[in-house]
Amino acid sequence: MKNRFAHFSIRFLTVLLAGLFLLLLRSVGSNPVFAVLTPRFASPWELGKLLFWPLLLAAVIPLRDGGKFSERLPWLTLTPLAAVLIFWALTAVRPGPGAYLLAWIVLSAMALALAQRGILSKGDRSVWMVLAVAMGILFIMLTFLPPAFGPFLDPTDVAAMATIPC
Repeated sequence: MKNRFAHFSIRFLTVLLAGLFLLLLRSVGSNPVFAVLTPRFASPWELGKLLFWPLLLAAVIPLRDGGKFSERLPWLTLTPLAAVLIFWALTAVRPGPGAYLLAWIVLSAMALALAQRGILSKGDRSVWMVLAVAMGILFIMLTFLPPAFGPFLDPTDVAAMATIPC
C-alpha cells in the first residue's frame, strides 16, 4: 500500500511540475517545438496539451510498481478528451483561472489513480496504443492548422467568438 502511494505521488508530482514547466515555456518565445508542447492560447483543445504531454511523461517513468506503459494508455488517451470537454464547458461559464487549475489537478490525479488500479487495461492494448499515437499526432497537427469552430477557438478572441452581422 505504501509503495503504491509513493509511486502515485512520484507520477503526480511529475505531471504537476511538467505542466507548470510547459506553462513557463509558453512565455519563452515562438519556437515550433514549444508551440507543439505548450498551449498557444486558451482554447480548450490547446489546454488539453497540459494533460497529454505531462501524462505521457509520467506514463513512461519506470517504477517498480509492476505497471506497464501499455496499461496507462487508456487514461493517457481519455483524460485529454475529458479535459477538452470540461474546459469547453467552463469556457461557456467564464470562471476565473482557478476553476481551470482545479479541473487540471483533479483530472491528473484521477487519471493516474485509475491507471495505477489497472482500470480499462484489460484486453487488447494495441487499440489504445493507436489511439494514443493518434492523439499525439492530432495535438501536433492541430497546433498549426486548428479548425475554426468549437473547442479549437480562443475564447479571448472576440472576433473569433462573435457572430458576423448581416
